[in-house]
Amino acid sequence: MIAFHSLRTLLTLCILWFAHGGPSSPSSRRRPLLGTKLLDGLRNGLASGLAAGCVKTCLQPFDTVKTVQQHHRAATGGTSALGLVDAARQVLARGADGTGGRRILGGAGNLYAGLGVTVVGSMPSVGLYFGVYSYCKQRIGPAAARRFGDSTAVAVLSQAVSAIIGNTVASCSRVPYEVVKQKLQTGLYPSTLVAIRSMAASSGIRAFFPTGGIAAQMARDIPYAVFTLVSYEYLRRTWVRPAEIRSGHVSPWRNMVTGGLAGGIGSFLTNPMDVVKTRLQTDPEMYKNVLNCFRMTYEGGGAAAFLRGATPRLMHKIPANAVFFLWYEFFRRVLNCDGARVGKISGRSVTVSEATQERSSAGRGAL
Repeated sequence: MIAFHSLRTLLTLCILWFAHGGPSSPSSRRRPLLGTKLLDGLRNGLASGLAAGCVKTCLQPFDTVKTVQQHHRAATGGTSALGLVDAARQVLARGADGTGGRRILGGAGNLYAGLGVTVVGSMPSVGLYFGVYSYCKQRIGPAAARRFGDSTAVAVLSQAVSAIIGNTVASCSRVPYEVVKQKLQTGLYPSTLVAIRSMAASSGIRAFFPTGGIAAQMARDIPYAVFTLVSYEYLRRTWVRPAEIRSGHVSPWRNMVTGGLAGGIGSFLTNPMDVVKTRLQTDPEMYKNVLNCFRMTYEGGGAAAFLRGATPRLMHKIPANAVFFLWYEFFRRVLNCDGARVGKISGRSVTVSEATQERSSAGRGAL
């Protein structure tokens, strides 16, 4: 916990140092080194990375059970399914590995298999994703509004395009840690270090980038990002922000509900690609490419096969997104991101960005 707060403080100070041009000087106070939009993108990236670390630690058991369910069906050629309770029991019952070694954690600790690589891999990946998304949204949104008009459809399209760009950039960085994490969750290796060494010795760098792995990751994550972020932005714009501005206070529970709903929508609609991604990354030798995996999955279990793991995934994603966006908005306020706080000007409740605009206008009027 101390290390976590120290890291947050250090990164925040670094961003603020660069934002103001390094050492204090008259010129650096007049003109920031980084542009406002780029700085806000960095702040959002840091906020999301810290939030991701908090969430992954809390909800890793659900992700482990989901992965075991999907791997079991793939390993049996789709002929048998593993229930939620049975999958959890199988994970809890693990003891020694196939080489006679002992796992670092046993029993309930098995539910946290792959947690280390998940946290280490997810924080920079999520940070990169949200940082690029926030920066692109601030660039694309105003430009699109000027060109096509300030409408809800234009705002939604701008958010969707920004989500696609951000997730495309981040997807390549996710594949290696996703592959290692899922190998650990399915019980193939006793620890992260053993997994990395064994995989590297057997197939080199290709072991961390299986055939179709990046394509499957992007085919799942890009639609998931679009559905989730567009839903979240819409709910915040129409429900959360009006309530916060009326009351003059941040509403954490509304952020949680909004995040959970958005995550549930995105998760359910993209579960088929999650099934395909898991099969490609856990058993890459069984499939030629993404389309071949789709076909074999359908032939083995019909349309229902694409919903395998949907229940634990929703059980993981809904609370994960609820907690993530709660922490995300908290860290955005801590880092003073654009539009994150609610304050008052002349007795009216406004966001930070609105207050800045009004104060800038007042300053120009005074001059």
